[in-house]
Amino acid sequence: MSNLIPFLILTVLISIACGESQNLNAQQKQGKKIYESLCDKCHRLIEPTQHTDSEWKLAVERFGTKLKLQQSDKDAVVQYLIVVNEK
Repeated sequence: MSNLIPFLILTVLISIACGESQNLNAQQKQGKKIYESLCDKCHRLIEPTQHTDSEWKLAVERFGTKLKLQQSDKDAVVQYLIVVNEK
């Protein structure tokens, strides 16, 4: 029985992670992809719940401009962070 517990925990975590992606629209999925690929290069990824929506908007605008992201990409990242922050 004790060998089954880690397996069950892993299964639940995977299903939660997959479920999040399935509930995102195309723009939010693109924002997630950008966030995970670019932000992770300079620092660890920050949990969306660590900041308010307003703080995320300011941070994405600031760092997105430094990275020369197009406005549509910055908007996608913000939309992803906001929708995940609501869960």
